[in-house]
Amino acid sequence: MTKVKRWIGLLLLLVCVLLGIWLVQDNPLEVTVTLLGFSLYQLPIGIWLLAAFLAGSVLSYVLGLPGYFTQRAQTRRLRSQLALAETALKKLQSKASKG
Repeated sequence: MTKVKRWIGLLLLLVCVLLGIWLVQDNPLEVTVTLLGFSLYQLPIGIWLLAAFLAGSVLSYVLGLPGYFTQRAQTRRLRSQLALAETALKKLQSKASKG
């Protein structure tokens, strides 16, 4: 199953790269972007669009990490509580069957 996921991921990456190339080729007009009063490089607008998309993707990923780690910690804690409860239940069932 992991091989299938890997191939699907590689296929999606290839599609994204091809769409990015297509976007850059369809938007060749060179512009200079001003960010916070500083003029940046003069590049095709397609590259600026890709850079903005990638920056937003990375930023959303980084901002989502704390919630992910919180959920992992909570899942680990709940699994250990479940294991303790199952152990206690087995002990009670064995005592009930003996008594």
